[in-house]
Amino acid sequence: MRITFLGHAGFAVETAGALVVMDPWLTPQGAFDSAWMQLPRNHHLAPRVKELLETPGKERFLYISHEHKDHFDPEFLATIAKRDFTVLVPKFRRSELRDIFEKYGCKRVIACEDSREIPIKGGYIKLFVSEQGTNRDSSVMVRGDGQCFLNINDCKMHDRLVRVIAEEGPIDVFSAQFSGAIWHPTCYEYPEAQYSAISLKKRDSKFEAVARALEVVQPRAYIAAAGPAAFLDPALFHLNFQDVNIFPRAPVLFSYLEKRMPTLPTRYLEPMPGDVLDAGSLEFVSQVPERVTTENFKEYLHTYAKDMAYVFRERRRNLMREEVDEIHGRLRTELQRKLDLLDLHDRVGMPFYVELTEAPTRLLRVDFKARRVDEVTEMRDKSRYAMKVSASDIVRVLDRKLNWEDFLLSFRLRLSRNPDVYEPVLHGFLGVEVEDIREFCDGIRATEAQKERTVVEAGGKRFTIQRFCPHQGADLAEGWVEEGRYVVCPRHRWQFDLQNGGACKTNNSTLCAEPAADKPEKVERGGDKAPADKVPAVDKAPVEPPRV
Repeated sequence: MRITFLGHAGFAVETAGALVVMDPWLTPQGAFDSAWMQLPRNHHLAPRVKELLETPGKERFLYISHEHKDHFDPEFLATIAKRDFTVLVPKFRRSELRDIFEKYGCKRVIACEDSREIPIKGGYIKLFVSEQGTNRDSSVMVRGDGQCFLNINDCKMHDRLVRVIAEEGPIDVFSAQFSGAIWHPTCYEYPEAQYSAISLKKRDSKFEAVARALEVVQPRAYIAAAGPAAFLDPALFHLNFQDVNIFPRAPVLFSYLEKRMPTLPTRYLEPMPGDVLDAGSLEFVSQVPERVTTENFKEYLHTYAKDMAYVFRERRRNLMREEVDEIHGRLRTELQRKLDLLDLHDRVGMPFYVELTEAPTRLLRVDFKARRVDEVTEMRDKSRYAMKVSASDIVRVLDRKLNWEDFLLSFRLRLSRNPDVYEPVLHGFLGVEVEDIREFCDGIRATEAQKERTVVEAGGKRFTIQRFCPHQGADLAEGWVEEGRYVVCPRHRWQFDLQNGGACKTNNSTLCAEPAADKPEKVERGGDKAPADKVPAVDKAPVEPPRV
């Protein structure tokens, strides 16, 4: 098995009988309205990937993990002329991804249910599908030539890895996201010290998720992929050089892992786009001459930004007053449409304000309780959520050139909230498409309907808790305990305080923790491991599976 790194989360995996191209993101226009660019740049690989997919011989597959445009690149895929290959996509409840490929003109499209195997000569491809409400993702495994590659990219399936490895056996090469891909705290108006503290906590939480995945998977090699993008828009360029943010590069992760797990035999690899790894020997068959290093990173980014400056010149334009007024009215209509479909509107206890930078005295105020969107001259509520955005950016959402989540990931907005508490319904209202609002509400209710309980030991005491995380339903039987009191969700690392009834530190959700009756037998505990710097001391007590 040979694995060619295509940049970001992209790979081309070749076995004796098959080729699998995974998430090729190669367009020079980047993603999320060009806010994200590939790092390192990989546009030069587009002809090579087209050649691989167009050349007959082996059975050829194109795998797209989910709809985010740093994984699903329609601009690049449109350039492929000969499409006699099979497309593999996860079978989500929303059929948009497979509908797109049904019209693409390829050999066939296979929409895979969770854990479906696609046989290939000497092995198989298997997809793992994760869908919680409107959060849709998947991961892929390729087994062939006596080796196995598991690529979970961005997929939040950490609570499933124990079962997957038990069923699938040894993994040679493993890849998982290690860098942030969210607009918090990047777009929030925090003081610098608070921004750094939040970023550091989120960064180390992501690193810890990778560390725990490696402890479970025990691969021979880990490829650092789905890492940070390059932010080349002049308004975002500073993000590349912040001392602390949620976009670390691979050497920072490796330093963490070496301190956290000094005896783990796994090799840590940071390939450049175009490097080819032999999965058997774990040696690079070929490596490209240009390397991005800690020493040349700053110079590399400045050159890259200069080369791509034309992209951002072309997207700028000044709006006339009449255009701003029209966009303002269309935005108000869009927000009202969302609100009309938001069945859980009465759960949101604060209003949401939207300010167009071109019309600062004409704020839109979304009143969730009254289910109204009104125009006001100023923010009059102390408790509120607020967004500031330019009309020239938000109109691209209204014109359906990008969806709401893509817009949020463009980072071309400023957000604030008081109190500084994550409100899932409001968050969903902002990020979900109009047509997905009802499904979003149904997903929350379905998660809340899971009442199964399990037992956890912490600080020498035993508690019964809800087994499934109230956020997105992760199985807390695969969670862990930190500082002798906090149950940690394995999917998003939310902490629930057992000494405070299982209340969440992130928002007001709870696991409804209660003291459990003592039992004579001892609860099995995992081995303690030295934590990395800045990570809380970890009590490795596992959460027990429920008793039948």
